[in-house]
Amino acid sequence: MQSKTSGDNGWPEHYYAVIFTAQRSLSGDDIYDITADRMVALAQQQRGFLGVESVRGDDGIGITVSYWTDRDAIAEWRQHAEHLAAQALGRQEFYDWYRVRIAEVVREHAFVSDQVVGIGETM
Repeated sequence: MQSKTSGDNGWPEHYYAVIFTAQRSLSGDDIYDITADRMVALAQQQRGFLGVESVRGDDGIGITVSYWTDRDAIAEWRQHAEHLAAQALGRQEFYDWYRVRIAEVVREHAFVSDQVVGIGETM
């Protein structure tokens, strides 16, 4: 049986989002950047990983959303030894608070402007 895919990204029709919302503390910027980059690289190697999006405001509040094929893949990532160490470091050094939510994505749609028109040009 062939699995259905969603859009042009080749992802499954249904997949999961792990939504990590956090308030950064005022310490450990250099170590934080190294750790965050390492966690993204490591997550990309895990079974079921689809992608990640992240943003942080000037107030230190950030949202990172990682996408996974299934809940078992999320559970495996949560228990990965290096990820567990990064979680502990985050609680100790990087965050004043955080919240993790897991959601099932059952539909998506997107808009991408692929026709850029310069001044004086017509479509």
